[in-house]
Amino acid sequence: MTLLRQITIVFTIFFLVMLGAVLTVTFEDARDYIQNELFTKAQNTASTLAVAMSQEGGDEGKLAAMAEAVYDTGYYRAIVLKTMDGKEIFSEKREAKRVVPDWFERIIRLHPQTAAAQVSNGWTPFAILKVTADVTESKLYLYTYFKKMVGLFTVAALVAWILIYLLLKMILRPINGMEQQAKEVLQNRFVIIEKLPRTVELRRMVQAMNDLVARMKDMHERLVTLTRRNWELEYTDPLTNLNNRRYFLVRYADALRSEDIRPEGCVTVLHIANIEEANRRIGYDKVNELFKQIGSTVAKLASENRKQEWTACRISAMEFAMLMPQADVETAKKIAEEMIARTRAILNERFPEIRASVCLAAAVVPYDEKTSTERLLSTLDLTLQSALHHACDMVEVAQYSGALPTRKVAWRALIVSALQEGRLKAVFSNICIKKDASSARLAFDIIQNGETIPYRTFAPMLDQLDLTGAFVDYAIDYLKERYNAPYRRIALELTVDYLDRTHELRRLLEEAANLKKEQGIELIVEFAQSDLIRHDIRTVEAVAEALRGNGLYPAVVRFDANQKVLQMLRHLRPIYVKMEYGHLVDMGDNLRDSLFLLLRSVGVYLLVGGVDTSEKAARLDGFGIDWCGGKQLNHDREQS
Repeated sequence: MTLLRQITIVFTIFFLVMLGAVLTVTFEDARDYIQNELFTKAQNTASTLAVAMSQEGGDEGKLAAMAEAVYDTGYYRAIVLKTMDGKEIFSEKREAKRVVPDWFERIIRLHPQTAAAQVSNGWTPFAILKVTADVTESKLYLYTYFKKMVGLFTVAALVAWILIYLLLKMILRPINGMEQQAKEVLQNRFVIIEKLPRTVELRRMVQAMNDLVARMKDMHERLVTLTRRNWELEYTDPLTNLNNRRYFLVRYADALRSEDIRPEGCVTVLHIANIEEANRRIGYDKVNELFKQIGSTVAKLASENRKQEWTACRISAMEFAMLMPQADVETAKKIAEEMIARTRAILNERFPEIRASVCLAAAVVPYDEKTSTERLLSTLDLTLQSALHHACDMVEVAQYSGALPTRKVAWRALIVSALQEGRLKAVFSNICIKKDASSARLAFDIIQNGETIPYRTFAPMLDQLDLTGAFVDYAIDYLKERYNAPYRRIALELTVDYLDRTHELRRLLEEAANLKKEQGIELIVEFAQSDLIRHDIRTVEAVAEALRGNGLYPAVVRFDANQKVLQMLRHLRPIYVKMEYGHLVDMGDNLRDSLFLLLRSVGVYLLVGGVDTSEKAARLDGFGIDWCGGKQLNHDREQS
């Protein structure tokens, strides 16, 4: 409510109270005075007329004529003349005229006054004369007086309201100016009010505001100058002495605008994951020392390749980048693999306490003159997330596609619309456990504008965008309503973070129980090795225990015998671990034999992916372990 409206309401209430009080006091006095005057007038008329009648010697005709003459004047409501024995000599009455509203009559309560006098014949009483005064004129007078009073108060109120409005407007003008001044400050525009008000208090207020704005303008200008100077000078990461993110962006923009070389090349980024656990284990100082050594390694790699155009940078707390103009994808991929190898060597030799928990990933993103900075950075981010999702120490090369979004908002819109519109195609991959082929892994591909986006491509975004729950709901609904494949065990890949939430775990267990009861389907929950090593053993053990206790089977995929996961196997007790053929055959004989022994000791079955030829299968048989190809030699079954 505005100040003007508040003052108007208060003034109106005050005006009505004052008007009511004045009218009440005035009318009470006026009514009493008029009432007395009417009685006095009636009494004087009765007395005077009675004296005159007493001189007529009892002549009734003359007495009636005298009474009628007085009655005809119109000032009296009634005149009655009766003899002492009740004989009526003269009697006239007139009806009261309605000259004022009824509500006003009820307010003033003005009643006719009657006076009486004795008429004599000589010394003998002859008759009684009664005279009733007429109140019509008095009512009309009071009503006219009332209207004048109300009109006078109304005019006075309007004049007072106009004066208050003008005064308030004069007071609010500098206040409104200060309000606008504050709004301008929010827009970094510092306005000084030149015209000061005449009112002393307002003048002091405006002057204080002007001083404040002037001080803020000075501070803002100094801050902008200082920030600009620091912004121009701060191109170096203080911890590693590498170039920082801003320098990377400037160099990338220069590379796109360069007239000396072709505006194309690659960017390689190394990401160090699970640093939080490293901080807890060895402390911040040692982690900073790790970053320094990684920075030196990345800088040395850039110099070793005799490419002065290549720029090594630390673009975030856990990411090191190398901008490589004119480099092809193969060269960039080799550099990325070398970055991971040298970093892993540093971890193994100098930081053995965290070598099992720290996960590395590298992304290679090619660019050309059409690749904007925003698209490059978003593609780097998504490619790194995909690499971390699939395996530790993995290098992933970005593949640009017009159908694939590069921003998280666009990914969310794509996945949500696919879930809501049912544009998901179920894909089953056979899993034979101990020669039993009744199990399969369930994934979904997105169908977008006639093209297929594989599950592998968008799976990393589910956890990032908090859409895992919606995806699980879709999978459960599919198994309940549309599933007609022969598999009795269905594997779904989930994350530890998702199941570590009590309500999500409880909901999954309830749905799994219903599936087993109604459809006879048992669920296997697969965890990626890269996901497991980011969590402590107690968390993983608690989740696995909850799954097994309710008839669900945990499993590990993208397994490469990471030391931390090997330590978890006895607690996790998965139904199987799945690793790629290349990882298995590249192992040393001693490591492979100890792995087989460990798997047998904890009762874990081994699935091997990528066994697509008879030669590969024969080589695995030569290792002397019971194994099964995760894809059943290209006998995948798909169902939409």
